[in-house]
Amino acid sequence: MIVGHVGPPTRRLGGPAGYLHQLSSAARADAHPRHDVRFPEPFAGEAPPPRRAPPSPSLLTRLRRKLVGPKFYRPPAEQMERAGGTVDRMLREVAEDVRADTGLSLASALAAADIVFTHDCFSAESALAQRRPGQQVWMMCHGVTPMSLYLAWSWAVPEADWRSLLELPDVRAWTDWELGVWKGVDGLVLPCPEAGESFRTIDRQFDAVLGRARYVLSGASAPAGGDADLLAAPGGGPRNENQRVGLYLGSPEPYRGFDALIAGVQALPAGSNLTIAVAGPDPRKVPTHPAIRALGRVEDVGALLASVDFLINVNRFSLFDLSTIEAAQAGKPLMLHAVGGNRAFERLGAGCVMLGDLQPQTIAECLTDIAAFSAATLAALGRQSRACWETQLTPRHMWERHLALYDELAAHAPVPSD
Repeated sequence: MIVGHVGPPTRRLGGPAGYLHQLSSAARADAHPRHDVRFPEPFAGEAPPPRRAPPSPSLLTRLRRKLVGPKFYRPPAEQMERAGGTVDRMLREVAEDVRADTGLSLASALAAADIVFTHDCFSAESALAQRRPGQQVWMMCHGVTPMSLYLAWSWAVPEADWRSLLELPDVRAWTDWELGVWKGVDGLVLPCPEAGESFRTIDRQFDAVLGRARYVLSGASAPAGGDADLLAAPGGGPRNENQRVGLYLGSPEPYRGFDALIAGVQALPAGSNLTIAVAGPDPRKVPTHPAIRALGRVEDVGALLASVDFLINVNRFSLFDLSTIEAAQAGKPLMLHAVGGNRAFERLGAGCVMLGDLQPQTIAECLTDIAAFSAATLAALGRQSRACWETQLTPRHMWERHLALYDELAAHAPVPSD
């Protein structure tokens, strides 16, 4: 069977580009694959090859780039509250960009594949409109909320309670559109059952569609890190052996709960032996606190993970985060808010300390508890995380799970007549 994956050029990112990078790397390592699985071409750098549209980042990265420009920041309330306003315009622009990014792989899949395997709603809608008779269209969900809510929340009013945005006309209209695409595809794939929790919470209409979803657990492998301790004591000396370093790795978007973490850190007792390393957010926008060390963007994630004692994930909504998989690979304990895909890491046996809620005192107490763990306790939790990655979360495991799905689809494919 021929499976054609539709997405942007593959590269080490989050979202579809990074997922397809990991999956295609595992596919290349398989000397005898059972199916003909085709992927978008790798990212070619800033200079695109002749007669090709320039490769561009993943859907979420492109959305983020659209979110930061002063031209679009803080639209007037009336533009948010009327149909066909700013959110609608921005989503139409994103749709155009994404279709340009995925156009080559979509055309290739439509021309030859039995299964057109898309990784975003815009490409799925295009595939449904153009597919040949008998050609199936499947879609993997990479978003943690409906896209219109993500856009309105992250870009316009990040301080808002997400519930207050649901009935904005453009958010409602585009959520209904996204739900329609989910219903229209032949198959919907999520990394785990827990990953659908956010969609059910946001809109109960997703319940019925999620009832027929298939689950293909993700996998990933981070590049080997350097030897440098990125959090060495001033002057390059060793850190205090009693100091505990937790890592927040990601963006400051509201669904990630960074504001909740900051409130929790501010509630820590004076004299805590904790350092919270913050990697990703602009250091100029990270609040100043004795326990916080703002690192900005860190390219060497492997070295970063080797330099800390545990990972912190305080997502308000969670799919199944790449950074958490990479922390498991690095053998780190995981401090996780017990929502969505975060709960799957606990179910899979990783070394987890779970947060029941995101109240400042809850976060502060959990951080304080971890700071009191002995080195032996931290090491034992880290071994659990590493074992979880080795037995379930490598790219090879993800590839084998994809092949198992393709086996099943091939077994039920219609037999062509002579």
